[in-house]
Amino acid sequence: MKKLAKSLFVIVILFSAFGQRSFSQSDEILFRRHILLSGYNGLYYGLAFDYIFGVKDAAAAGLPVITAGTCALVPLLTNSSKTITSNQLLLTSHGQTLGWAHGFGLSCLIFGNNLFDSEAQSKITTGLAAGSSIGMGLIGRHLALTKDWSEGRVALYRHYGWVGPFTGFSIAASFSDDARVFGTAIILGGISGYYIADKVNDHHEFSRGSVRAIQVLSAFNTALGYCIFADTETDDGDLSINRIGWLYPAIGAVSGTMVGQLVLKNMDLTPAQGMTSIYAAGGGALIGLGIALITNSDDFTPYYLIPYVTGVGAYGTALALIKKNTVSGSSVDLQNGKRWNFSFMPQNLYLNNKIADMGYKYKGRQIGLQPLFSASLTF
Repeated sequence: MKKLAKSLFVIVILFSAFGQRSFSQSDEILFRRHILLSGYNGLYYGLAFDYIFGVKDAAAAGLPVITAGTCALVPLLTNSSKTITSNQLLLTSHGQTLGWAHGFGLSCLIFGNNLFDSEAQSKITTGLAAGSSIGMGLIGRHLALTKDWSEGRVALYRHYGWVGPFTGFSIAASFSDDARVFGTAIILGGISGYYIADKVNDHHEFSRGSVRAIQVLSAFNTALGYCIFADTETDDGDLSINRIGWLYPAIGAVSGTMVGQLVLKNMDLTPAQGMTSIYAAGGGALIGLGIALITNSDDFTPYYLIPYVTGVGAYGTALALIKKNTVSGSSVDLQNGKRWNFSFMPQNLYLNNKIADMGYKYKGRQIGLQPLFSASLTF
């Protein structure tokens, strides 16, 4: 039973590492996702309202459903074109999600370790978290509407938007029990994350697909850090004894991001290629977990180390194949003597069909039909 529980723990870690991203590759259903996410967040806002205002009985069950439905209807009633850009969706949902964490951090700064000592303080904490979620969601939407950012830049902001607070919290947990330290670390980590993302983008502008691939490696290293932490936990379950272990996931997140940026710097993956890296890493990790289960080890280590190795191995193989295919399939050169250079690019026929049907964007900008042939003459 203990082995099964540990195996399930690894499965949860693996799917949480790449599962969420696997639902993000299709730009054709952006508006549908916008409606679903709006309803999803509305449900939580309704639950927060129940708690803050002490709604009881049947009304407590019905109110979150009403808020979920209302939030889902708002995009339909206010958006006559029924369209939304990828940047609007990503920044709005990112702000709504991270807003809960930043609101909680603010409450930690205000109340310290007395965060939940009284019902009034608990309600204020919940209100700050919900209000921060709504506010940051509106800020994200405003930025998407007013800033001409590429999809890769937005994806990088979103990535560092969680890496910063997560790293700050982990560092704080490694040496302190003071809630005010946690709150400061979360808020400063968030600010630092966005600042670093901006500087990274100034140095090199990654594509949206490349950022997806970076997130894979970062998520895998974070999962590895958590598993090492769990593996080194004391028998009595007192996590405060092994405080240094809180740094393992943070080190994993930061190292995965840094290595990923170095590996993906000049690849400019498309969103579909980024998804390929996700699928490859996930499939490789599941194969590794199956191998670990076959070993029937009594130790926890093989149940996360083998999936990590096979997952990262499959990830690296996928990137190598993508790079090879991109280079070898870019064009077919036919030379007539030494003066003419003729290139035939049949893959653009498929791309042009896609552009004609639904349009195509690269780094947030619309591109036109691509040539099937090109020729140059050297004088």
